[in-house]
Amino acid sequence: MQFEFSVRQGYQLLRKQKKIKLKDLASKIGVSVPMLSMYENENVNLHKEKEKQYREYIIESISIKEDFSL
Repeated sequence: MQFEFSVRQGYQLLRKQKKIKLKDLASKIGVSVPMLSMYENENVNLHKEKEKQYREYIIESISIKEDFSL
C-alpha cells in the first residue's frame, strides 16, 4: 500500500508528530486557529509570507527538538 500526501498534509503530519498545537502555531504566525485549520485541510490559502512562516516554524521546531534529544 502506498500513500500520497500533499505538501500541506505533510506539514500537518509533521506538526502533529512534534505535538505543535494549532493554537500555538496560529498565534506565532498571526492568523486565527480556524484559518490555520482550513489551510491545513486545503480549504483556503494563506498569504505567501504567512505560509512561509508556518513552514519555517514547523521545520525549526523539528530541528530544536532533535538537538535536545541528543
